Amino acid sequence: MIKGLYTAAAGMMNQMARQDVVANNLANVSTAGFKKSITVTGAFPEMLMSRLGEVKTDISGKPIAQKPVVIGTVGTGAAVSTIHTDYSMGNLKATSNYTDLALGSDGYFAVETPEGIRYTRSGEFKISFTEDGGMLTTSHGFPVLDTNDEPIFIEGEFSVDSRGIITYENEEYTQLGVYRLENPQEWEKMGDSLFNAQAPEPVDNPGIKQGFLEESNANAVQEMVTLISVVRAYEALQKVVQAEDELNQVAIDEVGRV
Repeated sequence: MIKGLYTAAAGMMNQMARQDVVANNLANVSTAGFKKSITVTGAFPEMLMSRLGEVKTDISGKPIAQKPVVIGTVGTGAAVSTIHTDYSMGNLKATSNYTDLALGSDGYFAVETPEGIRYTRSGEFKISFTEDGGMLTTSHGFPVLDTNDEPIFIEGEFSVDSRGIITYENEEYTQLGVYRLENPQEWEKMGDSLFNAQAPEPVDNPGIKQGFLEESNANAVQEMVTLISVVRAYEALQKVVQAEDELNQVAIDEVGRV
């Protein structure tokens, strides 16, 4: 019976971990370039169950050792083994804002953070004014980088073609740094729709669309359905724990009477 408590408790912890992931997805359904997370659940090793206690004797009455009789296996619970990121592209939304940029390819913009260069699908940019003049930054203030990994200083309205070339005051000014990232299973999710990845490869024609934003690939309805499923599973496991506790109490009371 104690094993049943442990199995149910492990299931409850698994559902709590799933709820945290779903809640984060729901909180970012309106975040440009956000990539939703998906939990992958793995089962603990199963236990082999055998029946003991059978005793046979020879003609002299001496006990003969018997092999245990295998009656099957029993599960011992499950837990979240890994959290997978869904890198599929979100829908494009027209904003008519010249600083909003969307990628039509599988590339990522390069931005400078205090921890180093990071990569993002979010093209929700703005012009931030610094001591050195206007600078193209993310919505969180991180400088957007060009193909030379340098910040882009620009004072006013500009245009961007599909290759990422910025035209300012009727002259080609610079080119946005857009990179393809390999081995997504090795990327590190940093928050603020940023990723840390190694060995990025430049994208020649990233298919940039000015005046558009890539929306989050998390769907509010799907996440709500998942959340309801998680809550119901948690409640069911909670009832299992209560039932196991009641059985244990009955067993203790009966033993006490004996």
